[in-house]
Amino acid sequence: SELLLYRSNLLGSDLTVTNFGGGNPSAKLMETDPLSGESVEVLWVKGSGGDIGSMKLDGFSTLYEAKLLALVNHYSGPDDDDKMVGFLPHCTFNLNSRAASIDTPLHSLLPFAHIDHVHPDAIIALAASSEGEEATREIWGDQIGWLPWKRPGFTLGVMIRDFAAANPQAK
Repeated sequence: SELLLYRSNLLGSDLTVTNFGGGNPSAKLMETDPLSGESVEVLWVKGSGGDIGSMKLDGFSTLYEAKLLALVNHYSGPDDDDKMVGFLPHCTFNLNSRAASIDTPLHSLLPFAHIDHVHPDAIIALAASSEGEEATREIWGDQIGWLPWKRPGFTLGVMIRDFAAANPQAK
């Protein structure tokens, strides 16, 4: 938890390289379930509406990773994005009142223990340029991927999960 807070204060603190408050850091940590006493994997992800440059631990949502992963059983496709947001509170760990971000699925569905999801200005400029996809390939080859724009939500999480599985070399 200390490392997570330290990392969140670094991310987004330099407004000359990232847009204000942009992004969602996350970490998957083992925690003790308050009811069962068992060790469970918990996703700590920046909650909705927070600023990663100034938030404290209470700015993170905490969710049972196993319950988040089980949400795929309720997902039938892009038309379900709004429905899927309604399931997030059912995954809350330890009665945490911080609302989960719309970006929670991308953190949960990816196999990584830690994700720094930030919005650096240089990458936004590249993504918004007419030749952005080609420039990305020229600069990074297959180390960095490109997906078409999709509004945040469960579908975007599935798209990124599938890309990561098909491209294990990508960072």
